[in-house]
Amino acid sequence: MEQQLLKKLLDHNFFVENQARVHRAYFPAELAALYDTMVKAHEKYDTDLTPEWVLALHREYNPSITAAARRNIANLLDDITHVDSPPDDMAADILTSLYRKEAARSVANVAIDVINGKVDDLSVLKSSLDEINSDSGGSEEFVEVKFNLQEFLDGKSDDKLFPFRLSVLREQIIGLGRGNFCIIFARPDVGKTAYGVYECAGFLQQGLRCVYFANEEPAHLPFLRLVSSIYECSEETLARNTDKIGGDFARDYGENFSMYDCVGYDITTIKRYVDKHKPDVVFIDQLDKLTVQGNYNRDDERLGKLYTAAREIAKTGDCLVMALSQASAEAEGKQFLHYSMLAGARTSKGAEADMAIGIGCPHSIAFEDDFRRTFTVSKNKINGWHGHITTLLDQHTVTFNA
Repeated sequence: MEQQLLKKLLDHNFFVENQARVHRAYFPAELAALYDTMVKAHEKYDTDLTPEWVLALHREYNPSITAAARRNIANLLDDITHVDSPPDDMAADILTSLYRKEAARSVANVAIDVINGKVDDLSVLKSSLDEINSDSGGSEEFVEVKFNLQEFLDGKSDDKLFPFRLSVLREQIIGLGRGNFCIIFARPDVGKTAYGVYECAGFLQQGLRCVYFANEEPAHLPFLRLVSSIYECSEETLARNTDKIGGDFARDYGENFSMYDCVGYDITTIKRYVDKHKPDVVFIDQLDKLTVQGNYNRDDERLGKLYTAAREIAKTGDCLVMALSQASAEAEGKQFLHYSMLAGARTSKGAEADMAIGIGCPHSIAFEDDFRRTFTVSKNKINGWHGHITTLLDQHTVTFNA
């Protein structure tokens, strides 16, 4: 069965659709090593694989393995070539069954930790049980959508969207709405947080209730930049007008905005907050640094699960989730960033997003004092527009101008 599953996972579309339910633990010894190679290949090339390609890549990724191990891998791939590939629905059912068993073992381990006093938060158990139902397809409580053409059209109306503050982007895409999940990514020091607080300021100016979870730097720093961005003034100006600007902010935005330092948070903590407080927009800076319950053999599995959880927060919480993320080293000095340049689990990250916005710079920030920033929309489920927009970042007022 393991060889048949590996053969099925050569199909890129099947791999992407089922990656969240596949774990290395399903495969023994050298088959697990082949699975690792296939995951890397799917992440890098975004295409169907062949046994011959997997063999060549495995040798490239593992140059120090012995001649005997090389022969074993070649023999296994030859066996895989000749086994029958199961139909999509049968293979998906097998993965569901394996996932359910693996998840049950994980829940049992968490329960033991609770009994032994190692874990105090019982919501971790509930979260794990919920994941078994949602990811394994175990729930049969479907919500039927009744045909209503007017409601369908109203749901697509631009009036339902929260407009972007960045005017040159708004000209192409009005904005994002409830239930949407957007990824903003860039290399370090290019301006992820600056753009995050810039758009957050714009949403606040529309009267939306926003929450910002910060874990990359002390939360008071992005808070200060948010205030600069709202009033389009430098920190020096804020310092000279502390009482007035502080009073204005508290009066105009105090009730609609919350900032939290979330170093060490689990994604379930964010979900509980959203379920309780019902914000309109949630910023997570950075999503990759949150933890997620479960046992993962590789970080791409953990990230895939984390991004799935963030998307589900947007859906179940009826809010817009804006996640800030790191771009890989491949994006260093690049002006145009495609979501394939996301660090870590690029395929599974991008698969969850309704929109992916990369922020690029034409050269290394470390050596050039240049504040041109190019926004690339490489995924867009809102209106399908893809393209590039170049702006100038004013680091003093934390604003972006065409």
